[in-house]
Amino acid sequence: IIGPTGVGKTFMIKLIARRIGVPFVKGDATKFSETGYVGGDVEDLIRDLVQEAEGNVDKARFGIVYLDEIDKIASSGHIVGPDVSRTGVQRALLKPLEETEVELRVPHDPITQMEAIEYYRRTGRRKRNTINTRYILFIASGAFSGLEEIIRKRLHKQKLGFLSEIQEREDVKINYLRFVIPEDLIAYGFESEFVGRFPVIAVFDPLSEEDLYAILANPNSVIVVSKKRDFRAYGIDLAFTDEALRRMASLASRENTGARALSRVLERVLIPFEKALPSTRLSYLGVTPEMVEDPEGVLREMRSNPENPRWREWYARACREEEERLREFLLQRKRIFFDQYKFPFTPAKLDLVLKLHRKEDLDPQQALEEILMLWRQIRNFEKSFERRTGIRIAFSEEARDLILDEILKRDEGVYAFCDRILSILEYGLKLVQDRTGKKLFELPGEAVKSPESFLNRLVSTSYRLD
Repeated sequence: IIGPTGVGKTFMIKLIARRIGVPFVKGDATKFSETGYVGGDVEDLIRDLVQEAEGNVDKARFGIVYLDEIDKIASSGHIVGPDVSRTGVQRALLKPLEETEVELRVPHDPITQMEAIEYYRRTGRRKRNTINTRYILFIASGAFSGLEEIIRKRLHKQKLGFLSEIQEREDVKINYLRFVIPEDLIAYGFESEFVGRFPVIAVFDPLSEEDLYAILANPNSVIVVSKKRDFRAYGIDLAFTDEALRRMASLASRENTGARALSRVLERVLIPFEKALPSTRLSYLGVTPEMVEDPEGVLREMRSNPENPRWREWYARACREEEERLREFLLQRKRIFFDQYKFPFTPAKLDLVLKLHRKEDLDPQQALEEILMLWRQIRNFEKSFERRTGIRIAFSEEARDLILDEILKRDEGVYAFCDRILSILEYGLKLVQDRTGKKLFELPGEAVKSPESFLNRLVSTSYRLD
């Protein structure tokens, strides 16, 4: 993987490993040396993989080993004699990258030696504990500073038509890394055998200003969520307007360090408020473009006039825009969030997810899973009520939404709330069942909102039918 710093190379592979459920280890290529020299041994990564898999060798066989800063082990070409820290590491990696048996016991480890002696004493045999690297996925990444120039020279030497056309236009920025071939990596300082072990080369583009905004606007954004939690520890609720996030993304893009700059920008804008607001009476903060442009100036105004209605207006606007962003996020991913659980989607459930996200600081997935768990408890209550009373009931989806809303408001259990409703309805339902022989009672929203009036209407209707 080739790409500038801060574009999410490591983060993406970590997510993939977690998603498919395989162990993942990351190693810094600059920390390793050729076996026999002082420094880390590349085989240590394989042992770390087994440790990450909690000793399960079968699971570790299909793990992912991620080698970061791989560009730093490219030979400079100016060293006379063996280049221990660069070419030597490349050669040491050749066997694990293809297929080899790695000894899980380190010979110089005293604990390992004692275990081996004890095993030999008991069995009379030497125990060989190894792992085969055939199915381990090796991924290497780096920024590859200077590689672009090598590619540019090669392409211009070949005089490709489309390049000669756009070369004349200064406004066109070409990402030459997209045209990388193995020969460019060899020219960069890698052994041809080493390059040949990597059949796929992926190039990550730099993050644009819009990409940085999307990271901040995502409801699961670690940077934003952690900052909200920092403020919440002081009893202050934090919300961001769209324009404030865009301004911060713009400032971060100028630093040319990818997503890493976002954290610095957020700290620069919010640290003054985090220090000063706990000593004021303000329990909310709406981050606006004005605050991003001049945090110190806005803070002075807040401290001199904390009762100014403008602060409440900013916060209310930020909350509305945050809710709209989350609503759009969930609707775009409706198939992922609702359909995979076979969970009936209703606008009321969407509102409940929004409330939980805001109130409990849960990410959308966690909030939805909480609602889903409660919804399943309602379904289970229907079955348990039938077993207990012989009366078969089914709440309508509207009624289930109302129950969910009420139990979240009251912080009450599903069974306790439903028992209270059905204690009012049970006798009347039994009466109607005996008179009409009705097998199933579908309970609408009215049965939850006003059980007495619903029951009166149901009983009177059954008598009229009689």
